[in-house]
Amino acid sequence: MTTAPHIPWTYARLAGLPLAWRRRVLRSVLAARGLAARLRGRTDEAGFAATFESVLRLPRREALRLSREAARHDVASEIEWCALHRRPVAAILRDVARVSVAEPAVMERVAASGRPVILAPLHMGAYVLGLAALMVRYFPGRPMLVLRQRDDMVMETQVIERLREIDVDVRFLNVTERGDFLSAIRFAQKGAVIVVFCDLDPSYGAPAEMPMFGRPFRFAFGTDTLARLTGATVVPLATTMDDDGDTVGIGRPFEVRGSAPEERAAVADIMRRHLQAAIAARPEQWHLWPMLADYLPSSGTVQDNSPEDGGAPQTLAA
Repeated sequence: MTTAPHIPWTYARLAGLPLAWRRRVLRSVLAARGLAARLRGRTDEAGFAATFESVLRLPRREALRLSREAARHDVASEIEWCALHRRPVAAILRDVARVSVAEPAVMERVAASGRPVILAPLHMGAYVLGLAALMVRYFPGRPMLVLRQRDDMVMETQVIERLREIDVDVRFLNVTERGDFLSAIRFAQKGAVIVVFCDLDPSYGAPAEMPMFGRPFRFAFGTDTLARLTGATVVPLATTMDDDGDTVGIGRPFEVRGSAPEERAAVADIMRRHLQAAIAARPEQWHLWPMLADYLPSSGTVQDNSPEDGGAPQTLAA
């Protein structure tokens, strides 16, 4: 039996407000707190400025601004977890209604195809709210199977489980053995929508080279095998948060028909482009910057080996 996570009193009060209200109130509170910190000489609230300067090749001033935004986003994300954990169903549905999908026609085509579907989100923004919106709008009645290898996120598990209360049949599958993987295939073939995060570090298995921003990033990438064995369409996703609501960005959907190395490289490049575009567009909202070293060789500094047409951007446009 899992215990309920501790939720600070302030977070609980903010989480009880409607989505736009809680985010605007939080922005005002953190803006005042940030101003006080800067008056005391503290300029890098989240500690990511140096990372943003070196990885994204940003000027110091912009890197500091994004680092402050990252600090705000961390708190905002925690409050969104609390909101999904505590708010009544009717309130959660009102929050879901504030989620827009960047390319709804793409999702409509994928849903209408009748094929198995793999949703591949990043750990960005309020990603559970984004998944809830997609399931309610495009896949009503279909179960959602979340694949993972580790079961150590109590809050995340409890929040995702609450989607059952809005008629999303959520299930979890810890994939550690071959038999578990076969279970995922059977679920997909029976109509389940599979969720596999696309930004896990290589320790999660099946690492693939996905160079970004001039650095040799590597990500876990077993999605291609799952897609090939299930005949699924893979839909890369990225959810971003704003004060008035969230947006689910849709990457290029793809299918995997063979196991040849060149096909794996081709679909890995599709995913690489999606990852780079999503992170470059809203770097302050990617939750995994603290684990950056897990994605890179221990040498740290390397030459630019990104493909010419998808290499490190001079601006934040991928």
